[in-house]
Amino acid sequence: MKNTADAVVAKWLSEETDTMRILTMATLMGLTNGLWKVSGEGSGGVTRAYGEDLWRLSIVGSTALGIEPKTDTTEDAISFLTNHLINNFQLADSIDCDLNGDTLNLKVNNCKFHHFTDYLEAKEVPRHIGCPVALVYAAMMEAVTGETFIIEEIDSADGNSQITLKSF
Repeated sequence: MKNTADAVVAKWLSEETDTMRILTMATLMGLTNGLWKVSGEGSGGVTRAYGEDLWRLSIVGSTALGIEPKTDTTEDAISFLTNHLINNFQLADSIDCDLNGDTLNLKVNNCKFHHFTDYLEAKEVPRHIGCPVALVYAAMMEAVTGETFIIEEIDSADGNSQITLKSF
């Protein structure tokens, strides 16, 4: 392979067979990379809206499935979102959450979007600009607490990530 981004894409294509998922992911890769090239850190505002839309989709989607979203407390909302992402979106094998004061730590195991964020990183786009897990949890925390949350850190390797969100 000529560069790391090509290697990431080749690995992803060797594992993915669903042409609709390939087209959707390739579109998302191109849009996010292009947005970064044009706007740099300013693109974070757009991708934050992506996280907000994922949170809204989780609420509306679970209701459509007959599952009442339980978001009365921060802990309830975290549990609801985690169950929804794992059981309905099948976004990862597991997501372990630890809320400690104004910090939410997430341990994501076998994230199905890791090729996307690996690609972004290989294109020198910071992982936090496109990580759907970090973005949706930040949006959920903001909706539930009324406080702004930032993605403080994402450590990722082989589809497993440690994400830290912190109240701003």
